[in-house]
Amino acid sequence: MKPKRRWHTTRLLLGTLLLSGCAAAASAPAGFIPSPDGRYDNHTYLVDPSRMDVARVADSIVSLVTRTTFAGPGGEIIQRSLEGSGVVLGRFVLTAEHTVGQHTLEIPTPFGSVELPVLKKNEETFLRWRGVDYPLRVLYKDQADDIALFELPAGVQPPSFPHPLGNSDDLQVGNFIYVVGNPMNLGVNVREGIVSALRAPGEVSRIGAKGENAFMVSNGLLPGDSGTPVIGIRDGQFELVGISQGTILQNNRLGWVIRINVIRDSLRTAQAHLDERWAAPPRTLPVSVRGTGEAGAGSFLSWPASGFKGSPLEP
Repeated sequence: MKPKRRWHTTRLLLGTLLLSGCAAAASAPAGFIPSPDGRYDNHTYLVDPSRMDVARVADSIVSLVTRTTFAGPGGEIIQRSLEGSGVVLGRFVLTAEHTVGQHTLEIPTPFGSVELPVLKKNEETFLRWRGVDYPLRVLYKDQADDIALFELPAGVQPPSFPHPLGNSDDLQVGNFIYVVGNPMNLGVNVREGIVSALRAPGEVSRIGAKGENAFMVSNGLLPGDSGTPVIGIRDGQFELVGISQGTILQNNRLGWVIRINVIRDSLRTAQAHLDERWAAPPRTLPVSVRGTGEAGAGSFLSWPASGFKGSPLEP
């Protein structure tokens, strides 16, 4: 009987230790609480939810509709439309160029899709807001870097992105991010992830994307996400660190994002009178378009909402 009593006593002691250990774990010592360090965070512990509301970011995502007119092989007029998303920054809408640019025309056949030899006659992008389509003025479109910037019409002001632009050069692998996108054009959807690599793999060049302009995120992207904001967190504060660009279909946890610094540098070059937050109205009117002409289309083609045919990569 004595050995049994000792074993019973030991079990009670172990149970007490386990319970006390669980209770202690619920309140970590103050020394383990992260403190601000000026770098991007690998967590959300410092975020004040009363001030950093992701729902406010979702309000700044808008629907874009692009209507393109082509002249077909026999001179017939062919019209196509494309739906995408962008993010409002003050008086401007930023998005990926492939969400608002159609450079080829494919038609389905019993033998697969066939690309028609066509000439693009006209292309116009509209903001779809509160059931009305408003024409947008192109300020900048660059097919090579996949960046497009539009000016909102007077009197039309959807909610703007509520946080500052970040510095994507400061990102490190493991930094926490939010993807605030519009997957499959089904509505705004928020997903969490981390920066999983500081540049995209060389395979993205197959569809004209530049790996050096992008960083990878662990939470993959879907058609409809392109052109929507990706948020980093610096000492608990939200910052715009890029816009979604593409994903690798065979692994839906491999997506890549255009760096906000690449976007900022391109826009500074194209429009010197826009300040770095694009809050001031442009003082010069000429539209800067690079790489979007028929002769300059190159191998990028477009990333339609239905996907890039014949490629494992998707917007």
